This record gives sequence, C-alpha cells and structure tokens, in this order.
Amino acid sequence: MTELERFDQIWNEHFHRSKFWGGKYYSNKGQKNKDDFENILFSIWKHHNDWDDENGFQIKCNFDNPKYKTIYRVRKLAEEAGLLIKVGNYSVGNHTNYYKKNLILFDTVFRNQENLYGQWLENSKTNIELDLIYKLLIEDFNNLNKDNNYNLYNMPNVDTNLERKEKRKTKELNYDLKKLYALSEKFLPYYFKLLKRLNRAAIHTDLYFRSFLYFDKKGLPNGRPYSYICSTLNPKKKHRDNSGELRPDFLKRIGIPDYYEVYDIKCEIPRINWLFHTGEWKDDSFDFYKEILIDSELFEQRFINDIYISRGETKRSNYNDSMKQLFMRIYFGKGSDLQSYNGYMQERENRYKKYDDLIKNGKMETDDLIDIMYKNKENIDLNIWQKLCNSTRAICGNPIGNLIFWFSFFIETEVKIELLKRGKKVYNVYDGFYFNQDIKSEIQEILEIKSKQVYNKYMKTIYKDI
Repeated sequence: MTELERFDQIWNEHFHRSKFWGGKYYSNKGQKNKDDFENILFSIWKHHNDWDDENGFQIKCNFDNPKYKTIYRVRKLAEEAGLLIKVGNYSVGNHTNYYKKNLILFDTVFRNQENLYGQWLENSKTNIELDLIYKLLIEDFNNLNKDNNYNLYNMPNVDTNLERKEKRKTKELNYDLKKLYALSEKFLPYYFKLLKRLNRAAIHTDLYFRSFLYFDKKGLPNGRPYSYICSTLNPKKKHRDNSGELRPDFLKRIGIPDYYEVYDIKCEIPRINWLFHTGEWKDDSFDFYKEILIDSELFEQRFINDIYISRGETKRSNYNDSMKQLFMRIYFGKGSDLQSYNGYMQERENRYKKYDDLIKNGKMETDDLIDIMYKNKENIDLNIWQKLCNSTRAICGNPIGNLIFWFSFFIETEVKIELLKRGKKVYNVYDGFYFNQDIKSEIQEILEIKSKQVYNKYMKTIYKDI
C-alpha cells in the first residue's frame, strides 16, 4: 500500500464510515464534517511551523476546553493518516507531543491543482472562524487581559507545596527562589501593565502579546510572552523546506510593508546570563559563541583538522552541530554533562541517518553536501563536550534556566516602551526589533541603560553566589 493509498483509506474513509444526515460526521459532541476537520488541520499547518525541523513542533491540547478536544481528534487522525509524524512526547500533561510535518504527502493532497490549502489561507484572512488555533489564541489573550485586577499567578509556597525532591532541586538553582517569589509580587503586575500598554499601541491584533509569565506546578519560573509575528518565518534565517507565512508577507498584510529588522541582540541568552552574574552589559563586539569555542580550543578551522565546530548559521545543514545550537543544549540541558551529551548524540545519529539517505538519493544541495562531507561525524566525543560545557560556564556564568526568558522580556519591553515614548512603534520577534528606519544606535544606547536598571532592580536582588 502506498503512502497516498494509506492516507485515503484512513483520512477519507473515516468520514465515509461516519455518514449521517447528508454526509456529515457525527459524534456525541455534535456534527463534524470533513471540511471542519480539514479547517482545523490547515490551522495546525499554518501556526505550527516555527520549530526546529529535526525535533519537531508542539501541539498542545488542553482538555479543559472542548475546542481543544476537537484539535486532539484531528491531530490523532492526521497522525494515523501519515500527515503528522510523532517524534516524541513533550510532556504527560495536556497531551502535548512533538510532531514533524509530512510535507510531501500534505502538498500532494492539499496543494495540488485544486489547492485547498491555498484557498483556505486566503479565506481565513477575512474569516477568523475558519482558523481555530488563531481564534483560541485570541480568546486566551482576551481572558488574560479582560480584568485590570487579573490574578497573574497563584504564588507557590515552597515550604508546603513542593515535595522533598523538588525542594532539593530548588537548592541547586543558581538564584534565590524565595527572593524571586517576593520580588515577583512587584514586577509581574508592573510588566503586565507594560504589556497591555504595548498592545494598546499596536496597529494590528496579530501584534498583540498573547501570553505572559507564570510559575509552573513545581514553583519554578516559566513562560515567554509572544505574539503572532513570532510564528512568521524570516526568509533570511529559516531552512528552505519550512512552510508558513513569511515575515515580509505578514508585515505587508498588516499594513507596515516598510518595516524590517533594524537590530537584533547578538547572543541574547548568554549576554543576559552574563549580565545576571556580573552586572555588565557587553556590547555587540563580544561574540559569546565564538569566545566559548576559543576558550575550549575548538574554534572553526575548516578543512584543516578533524575538529570543526562552526559558530552557527541557520541556513546551513550543519546548524544543529554549531556552537549556537550546542550552547542551547548545554544551557537548558537537564542533569549532568554526560546526560546532555547522550541526548545530543542520539538526536545527531537520527539526523545524519536522514542526511545519508538524502545524499544517496542525490537530493542534497551543493552547499549542504559540502557541510556534510567535511564534517567528521565522530569529532564531538564526551571529552570535547565537557570542554564545551566548562567553557560555556566560564564565559557566560552558571545557567539560570527558564528565568532567563523573564529577564529577556523585561529588557526587550523596557526598550520598546522607551521608544514608544519617543513616538516610535517598534515591534519585536524576541531579540529582533522591527521598524521602518535605521535606529540601531538608538536601540543600543537604550539597551545599555535599561539592562543596568533590570540588573539593579531584579537580578542583583536574587543573585546567589555558588
């Protein structure tokens, strides 16, 4: 049975077997016809496209909301039909998994001569009811924003709510969690007000922030505020086989076609981590990723010896083996250096198996083929990995985990608020700032001031000398 035949048997026959009252699909929750399922599938396809192509993307189904139950059913059927490929469990809660798209099958079925997906993309621009995931995001934001006295979070009680195992983990944190709890009573409401101020000033709802910061069930900081623009694709950085709305097209659609990325904070995570430990905001001339490689004596030496680790360029096929990506694995890794190394090597083995197949079938482009050919697959052993881990801690300081995203949001927000006061409506995709004229030097000056303020107000208070 071919892949297309399997799809037809599972996806189309699902509706054929469930015909009631004029061909509509019926369940205990009501009628769902084939068009309804495909609307939701297309919504998934549109919005879940900004994740690493190897590790996949997340689809979260919160069963407290009946609409998410429908997404779960569509997701399950799409997986059985071969449209979505499950690559791992992200978490037990909320039925969240990692998936990859079967782009070839999807394009064959829905981007053919009839082009149902293309038609849906056009129709969904004017009819929000077709785009369920977008509608849910807007609803979530409206619920978040409906009350000025909204209870931002339930303050965790580290002494009674956390089990002994979790208490032990909190002692290993590189910051004082109890002081963070106390301090957050002041800064969470403050930054929530700034978030709402930025939303009021935004020219389009797709520029609204739809999430905020919170403490998770373990009592640890979590969350990274985002808006729809964060899910659009930067054609200068994304891999060629990614699908989704390109950022220039998005900016044109919402009426600001002259906006472009005027500045991005280089090495934002290590730069803010260094700020947390030292109070120093290093300027752009200091490249943290390059300095880690130099410190570990592994700086790029193409074609000269067996050890080659590049700084990191997103369009290259060896991007996942670059220092930029290795840093993220090391910084956010759980457990020991050995555990993070084993996780990296498993992912790498799966990836190179895919590369070997592409090379054998002649489907690897020239630049990518060069990357793979000179890259020694065995060159990153445990000894080298530990060198990288030690150099990362030496150059950037001990990691503070997801708390780093709170501080990055604080600094980015302070910069945009200051620019708004000056009459400039600047939007950002995390560390990248978008405007219609060159204000790079202005942003850099503001960053220098605001980063020090964030350090003095919040970072220094919770710093714990290990």
